[in-house]
Amino acid sequence: MPPTGQQPWDLGSAVSYGWSKFQQNMGQMIIATLAIFLGAVVILGLGVILTTVVLSGDTECRFDDDGVWTCDTGGLGFFGTMLIWAVTFGLFFIYAQVVGAGIIRGCLGITDGRPFKAGEVFKFDRLGPVLVTSIIVGVGVMIGTVLCYLPGIVIGFVCSYALYFVVDKNLAPMDAIKASFDLVKNNLGTTLIWYIVGGLIGGAGAIVCGVGILFTLPIMLIGTAYTYKKLTGQPVAP
Repeated sequence: MPPTGQQPWDLGSAVSYGWSKFQQNMGQMIIATLAIFLGAVVILGLGVILTTVVLSGDTECRFDDDGVWTCDTGGLGFFGTMLIWAVTFGLFFIYAQVVGAGIIRGCLGITDGRPFKAGEVFKFDRLGPVLVTSIIVGVGVMIGTVLCYLPGIVIGFVCSYALYFVVDKNLAPMDAIKASFDLVKNNLGTTLIWYIVGGLIGGAGAIVCGVGILFTLPIMLIGTAYTYKKLTGQPVAP
């Protein structure tokens, strides 16, 4: 139940809160989001390079008996590519969570009525628990991704509030993951709606050559902080 005087969660309020607070803190949030954006370019770029190396090293091209040019990539090409991208996705997930923890801290500050400051992203408070939580969740997502992707999406979903509990409640990694699981389980409809809509908002920026993420990702993170505060019964600053 929301605190006295507080309205319950609804999708429209979460989106509008994220948008209005982003407008008020736009400059600082764009600077902070650049850290995730630039890191993503580097990590995903390495994934492309490694995939190219694996495929080129395992591919044999020749003319067959009918004079047709064919290329045989073999089993290692396919499975090697899947493995590289699973590892790449896992590394990016961990990196995004670690740097994102700083942005989460700032977004929680916004819900407390404080302005966002880009410097908060690089404080790395509780770095140990953040790293351990991110690694546990990242490995789980990576393994789930290898297992036909869907399990990875589910793991990412149920653990989506783990870092909020680490940053806000100072919980240990496993306690934070369990708290996130319980929050999602007890508010499945709400968290699923926001996971889908928030994900669409956050990813919509990729349509504009990826640059739009600088605008849409902060809106999603503020909306998630708003959702977290509402579902945990904490007050949210107007």
